[in-house]
Amino acid sequence: MTEFAQESETGEVRLSLLTRLKYMVIRGFLLGIVKMAGLEGLYRFGWWFGFCECWLQYKRRHRIYRRMDEIFEVPISRAEKQAIARDFFCRVRCDKMMYTIMDRIDRRTLLARVESEDREYLDQAVQRGRGTFLMFSHLGSHHLGGILLILCGYPVTRLRDPNESSLRTYVQGQFEKSFPEFRDLEILPSDAFARQYFQAFQANRIVAAVMDVWRDRGNVRTVPVQVFGQQRQYLSGMTQIALRCKAVIIVGFLLSLPDYRYRMILHPWLTDPDQADDRPETVQRVMQDYAALIERHARAYPSHISKTK
Repeated sequence: MTEFAQESETGEVRLSLLTRLKYMVIRGFLLGIVKMAGLEGLYRFGWWFGFCECWLQYKRRHRIYRRMDEIFEVPISRAEKQAIARDFFCRVRCDKMMYTIMDRIDRRTLLARVESEDREYLDQAVQRGRGTFLMFSHLGSHHLGGILLILCGYPVTRLRDPNESSLRTYVQGQFEKSFPEFRDLEILPSDAFARQYFQAFQANRIVAAVMDVWRDRGNVRTVPVQVFGQQRQYLSGMTQIALRCKAVIIVGFLLSLPDYRYRMILHPWLTDPDQADDRPETVQRVMQDYAALIERHARAYPSHISKTK
């Protein structure tokens, strides 16, 4: 039995019974910890679990060490690399546990644990009324950031990776049952027709996407950027559409803090949407600015890297 079962008529991805039962058991176990020890107890359990993973997964730990050599211009000590790797494993494990049961946590409890840095940039973009392109990255748990934005009442359109994990598919269905706001969430496949993206901006929605790719996505539009002393190809098609629609372009990161507290970091608009155009040189400049912010954020919070391969 496979994880996914595809409906032929609607194209909707559905999970197999075995996969759904597996996630039901995991959710029940995690919710039991929350009931007995609260979110702080779940966080301590996740931290301990991640600590054990760190020392058991030798190869992955050493991939993180190599990433640190790429990220930092001045080499750091092995002890610093070990601390970063430990924090990485603990953060990822804790965030995955929260993501798995987030729909069962009281809304006020969730939002009370979130603080925003320079949120006015996003509010001003929404008030402008011509759409917003929110560029997340693979630094941190960007999927949690999208969920928190929806719970705050923002109209979000999310791009779905064709290879999206079964866990995200399952949890999305649970969110729709628990939070009415998620029924307004628009999910578009990353290979959808451009017209759907134009319509999202024209409806003054926040289109949230991750553009710093780490693998070949096939026949998609990219531009080369310099990041961490290397040249990489970042997705650029959505940036060009946003510029053509005169939408605001913002870069955001989600910072995971101890005891399931989060900080949403939003940066100033990358362009003046009324003056910018969608010429290749403009797209190139925006994507390079995006890469520079990623580089700065990674050096400030190295445990928030998400790709270790």
